[in-house]
Amino acid sequence: MGGHSSHGRMERYDSDAVLIGAMGDAHGGRFLRLEGLQRQLEGLDLLLLAGDITDSSNIDAFGTVLKAIRKRSSVPIVAIFGNDEYEQDRDSFRETYDITFLDDERADINIGEHTVRIVGTTGMLDRPTWWQRNNVPGIYEKYRKRVEVVADLLDREGCDVLILLSHYATTYLTLHGERERAFPEMGSRAMEAVLLEKRPDISIHAHAHNGSKYAVVSRKRRSPDDEGGPAVLVWNVSLPLNKGVTRFEISVGEVNDVRVLH
Repeated sequence: MGGHSSHGRMERYDSDAVLIGAMGDAHGGRFLRLEGLQRQLEGLDLLLLAGDITDSSNIDAFGTVLKAIRKRSSVPIVAIFGNDEYEQDRDSFRETYDITFLDDERADINIGEHTVRIVGTTGMLDRPTWWQRNNVPGIYEKYRKRVEVVADLLDREGCDVLILLSHYATTYLTLHGERERAFPEMGSRAMEAVLLEKRPDISIHAHAHNGSKYAVVSRKRRSPDDEGGPAVLVWNVSLPLNKGVTRFEISVGEVNDVRVLH
């Protein structure tokens, strides 16, 4: 895992690397800035949509965002569903738009000589929201089982790059800036153990409009000589926070290196 970050630089460091863009929380276009969008999409091998692309499950508003993207780029798109893409409408989103949707699923995307595996999920909450607790039977068990499902999907065999794409945060570390008492209803600290076990190259999420842009999840050092073990980069690609598409350059090697270009 490479933690190199170069804000504002749009060109590649490595011409053979995989260039991936990601964004979430467009909310029907309210938070999608058209100025500079074409430059942010330029040269991408893949664009990831991290949920809440629309508001209140409005299928047409989802299309408004896709139209803005497609006007500027033909990049392949992989999307997951946020809490504003309601569960009962997800088949309609799939039927309406010709992009890849993942819902506790994974997809292998061939980019040049590399296979990029995306594991996509709405994500998990340590404490379901008030609405969920009162309207979704078995929601605690559903989230518990989802942790197990996602862990099983995060298998690196047969791929060169492994990415976890979720709407809810996979650590509380990227929620700083939000109200602390709301952290359990915005993400899952239980997912940190999955990240450290499965070690995706990066975990990408949205949902936290006022959170932190990134964090590194690692095992705590137990002594001054303890190197701390593996570490996983988690990036919050919420548009209200980042003001644009976040671009990741991933160089494939014995240990993949992830650089953030925006």
